[in-house]
Amino acid sequence: MADERSVGELLDELFGFESVAKRQATLEQYDRGELVRKARSRELLGVLRDVEAAEHAARESAVRAVDTYVRRVEGAALARARKQAGVVGSLQMERRYAAFLRMEDKAELLTRLEQTLAFIEVKLRANTADRVRAAYDAAGALVLQDVARLGDVRVVDAVPLDADLLCTQLEQLRCAADATDLAGMITATFESELSATGPQHADGFTGDLAGDVAGDVALERELTNVRGAAQRARLAAQAYRAERAVRVVGSTVEPVSLPEPVCVACETTCDAGELSELLVQVKKSFETYRRVVAYGGLFCAFGSGSPHGICRGSSYLDYDSRLDEDVLVGEYDGATRHDVRREVAIPELVDEASADGGDSLEVAVARIRKFNGRRYDGVLDEDSARHVNAFWYGLKKLSQYCEAAVRVDERAWDCFIDKVQFAYDEPVGRLATQMDDKQVAAFVAAVEVLGADE
Repeated sequence: MADERSVGELLDELFGFESVAKRQATLEQYDRGELVRKARSRELLGVLRDVEAAEHAARESAVRAVDTYVRRVEGAALARARKQAGVVGSLQMERRYAAFLRMEDKAELLTRLEQTLAFIEVKLRANTADRVRAAYDAAGALVLQDVARLGDVRVVDAVPLDADLLCTQLEQLRCAADATDLAGMITATFESELSATGPQHADGFTGDLAGDVAGDVALERELTNVRGAAQRARLAAQAYRAERAVRVVGSTVEPVSLPEPVCVACETTCDAGELSELLVQVKKSFETYRRVVAYGGLFCAFGSGSPHGICRGSSYLDYDSRLDEDVLVGEYDGATRHDVRREVAIPELVDEASADGGDSLEVAVARIRKFNGRRYDGVLDEDSARHVNAFWYGLKKLSQYCEAAVRVDERAWDCFIDKVQFAYDEPVGRLATQMDDKQVAAFVAAVEVLGADE
């Protein structure tokens, strides 16, 4: 209909716009203003994020170095304390078994197994709950003694200040912004620079071509001012960080509050008589195992299904004229099938109970005693693998219960180490955020040197 009006005309009347052109000009003015506001937010946020990232990287680097040092101190302290208390270290049976698999001489294998049994015997005699508890008590004191060396690390000289960065603007802003609030100082510098250049308004936009050109020029000028203000705020932040780095030269780390050495709970979990009997039975089984290996060599040294000595290779189908058909042809490289690994668990050559941990200590003693009742007939024995399987079963159970003979509740110890780290992490992180890159690198290097001494 003729008297019907468009939605745009109705909106013009509602908002007082006299023409579509004026409405379009106002929208363009709003768009330009929105672009400026977004540019200001983006540039300021970029400066703040750059500074925050630099401080975060410095803090993370220094704290990581300190945490690593504390962990090294922990390991060294436990090793020294255990040695002083006469506690024997871990059996590391999986590493030993991996080494056994790589041996190429049966005499060496038998010697190393004999040494392993002797080590287990010493460990069972030496590692009592009282000794282990005393070792942890001594280790706690050693940890606190050694981490105190972190207080000897001093912050080195900062990179010399650039005179151009020490602008009078920074001095003036210290009166308006908290000197300890770097983010506030950056924001104050940014806003001050924008105020000094003065905002460009678009009140005179008319919507015609000349007005559009003038609006674009004003917009570009405003965006240029925003970028310039951000650059000057970034320089001011660099100047402030450089000056702040000078103030911390020679500073050291003071821990918040170090914890007291912890009392670790230790208890005996295995019957000493049963464990001693298992050792006796495994030694007896080893004598039979020694005879089997002496006759059969390494090919029968690792029980049923052992891949030891089996060559690895590839195969393919090839036509054989004599048979008038394709046959499988193999190529072998002479390498053993088993993978060379750092740790390998003793396989389950004898079926055990389905419960967690397999056969109990009492059941293991009874079974190995039964296995030892079998007669070995030397080269005439119909199934020598059963004697080999019995030995590895016994050694596996012996190592398992030997390692678990004394249970240590390490939760209290881990909590103690965490508290030691926390006591240094907070002051180290706070100090690192005030350093420049050179100081952080020197601090980390000094802490790593301390750790290398452990």
